Amino acid sequence: MATVTVTAKGQITIPVNLRRKLEIAEGEQLMIVCEGETLRIIPIPKLSKLAGADKGIFKERNPSKGIEKIRKEWDKDFEKRVKEA
Repeated sequence: MATVTVTAKGQITIPVNLRRKLEIAEGEQLMIVCEGETLRIIPIPKLSKLAGADKGIFKERNPSKGIEKIRKEWDKDFEKRVKEA
């Protein structure tokens, strides 16, 4: 848990320890959801993290083992972030 201050422009700074833990980088987009009196901030995964969504396209093709390895790593990272959200 952390405390942040809202600026005159309505901005907040996410503490570095939380940014590192959630792997939030400069320029990454976040979704803010209002739930009653609570705000939830959820990292939006980059398209590259949605690897595997195109598996139907590659059904008749055989992508390289390197690409498949990268997809599996991205899938694990994406699932981890969804569980933590």
